[in-house]
Amino acid sequence: MPGNASGQQRGESRVSRIERAIDIFKRQPEPPPKPNAPSADRQEWHESVEQKHVVPGPTVHDVGLSVFGETRSLHNRLGSNESIDTARQKIAHAIINGRELAHQTGKKPPSVHDPVEPSPESLRNSNDRAAYESSLRAAREAYLSGHDPTNGATHLNSRSTPDRSNWNGQHPISTHSGPYDNSFRKGDQKSRTVWLNTYLPDVQEKRVKASRR
Repeated sequence: MPGNASGQQRGESRVSRIERAIDIFKRQPEPPPKPNAPSADRQEWHESVEQKHVVPGPTVHDVGLSVFGETRSLHNRLGSNESIDTARQKIAHAIINGRELAHQTGKKPPSVHDPVEPSPESLRNSNDRAAYESSLRAAREAYLSGHDPTNGATHLNSRSTPDRSNWNGQHPISTHSGPYDNSFRKGDQKSRTVWLNTYLPDVQEKRVKASRR
């Protein structure tokens, strides 16, 4: 009988090996389906949020367009301290804060890219479309968020080096994002590598802001 038991175990072992071999060559499950496009209700809600005014004049959609203009050519890069999507939300916060401060003080708002709607032809480019949607989402999230990761930054710029010094000699740095790959090397920013910084109000702006509260 022990011999029979041993033979049975060998037989089971062979069956087990065959089953494992079959499993290896079985067709693997298909990857999960891509998420569906936003429903009509969700799209309508997005458009409703984007029509809100951050202050009298510019809308959330305008903020998103400015974020797009500032970051359109920037792409995620291995080694970045955060994604370009996250950096765009910080840029959106800085634009909104700058507009609010200008409204409070009656001064000209900090300079940012004009809110220009891209052409349908441009949005057929997958990279432009992704940057456009990311920028509008960043503006919506910044407008609705109860938390400002920039701690009230009102200015922004892009730099070709990881420089953290004060901007214009008077605005302390608030956030530092990057580096990112830059695919459009003309105009003011000719570097292949770009960092995005936001900056706090200067001393005088802080005083004015505090007095208006």
